[in-house]
Amino acid sequence: MSIAEKQTPWAEASVIEEPRKSKEAHDPRVLVRRCITEIGGPRNEQIFYLPGPAAITIFTGAGGFDIGLEGAGFCVLCQHEMNRDACQTLMVNRPRYFRHSALIQGDICLTPTSMILQEAGLRVGEVNIIAGGPPCQGFSTANPNAVKGASDSRNDLVFEFLRVVREAQPYYFVFENVPGFVSFNKGEYMRSFLKTAHGCYYELVYGLLDASEYGVPQYRCRFICMGTRRDLAEIEGTIASMPGPTNLEPKDLSVLQTIDGLPLFSEEKEMILHPPGVRYFPDREVLIPPRPISGKSKDGGRTKKYTKFYRDLRKNEPDRIVESKESRW
Repeated sequence: MSIAEKQTPWAEASVIEEPRKSKEAHDPRVLVRRCITEIGGPRNEQIFYLPGPAAITIFTGAGGFDIGLEGAGFCVLCQHEMNRDACQTLMVNRPRYFRHSALIQGDICLTPTSMILQEAGLRVGEVNIIAGGPPCQGFSTANPNAVKGASDSRNDLVFEFLRVVREAQPYYFVFENVPGFVSFNKGEYMRSFLKTAHGCYYELVYGLLDASEYGVPQYRCRFICMGTRRDLAEIEGTIASMPGPTNLEPKDLSVLQTIDGLPLFSEEKEMILHPPGVRYFPDREVLIPPRPISGKSKDGGRTKKYTKFYRDLRKNEPDRIVESKESRW
């Protein structure tokens, strides 16, 4: 029985093709197509209803990023993925999730941005956010061959992500990868990525975040880079920045309050409540952010490198710090 036969039909999109084997999925094909109900506006423009700001994901995987975006109020309109099993997962989870989204299977290197925008029903500059996490195997510290990975073709897919961003010109983008991305090739790869991203007309904030600080019962550190289109940053005076923690470690709690339970106001408290991201400037040294959580001790807590790095940065370069209270979200 096909995926289309197993699913409950829904009005916003429809399955038109089954996923192919990953090795055969190079040329892009639309597996799920949006059913756009267009309404003519007062100037004959096309209007259609969306339950939230428009989002597009590439390197979608099984859709975890997409579920998070939809939980935050965004509406995913197009997904792009090559792996067959991942595409099947994305399809069988509809219409509970991604009910408004098209799905394209194929090699992102062969997929024109115009195709992604067309399937999303959007034009250049209309996307609110593009998000994605390109393959990380070539950067992962868990991969013993990663140190030799300069020739790993998967590493260059981070620039395909930026190619789509540059051509689609979303308001914002979110890029995710493993912490090994910041130290790969002695940091040169991250520097090249940031320089290219800034050249795509975006102001950047980047850093390392740990999932344990946001309610996930696991120490999972990830490199995050958030871009704000430069015209928005200049007009509105704010840029997307790192979120504050929702779950604190026992060591952090001991800093936040005295033994009597009274609040303790200190520089450490500010650093815990508002974990800073680092802003990128093309004419300054690119800073390498340390891991926030060690994950080794029983009660967790921030690493000394993290505390020292941001304390020194606050004193010497306050404009490099972008607090969560300035976040657009």
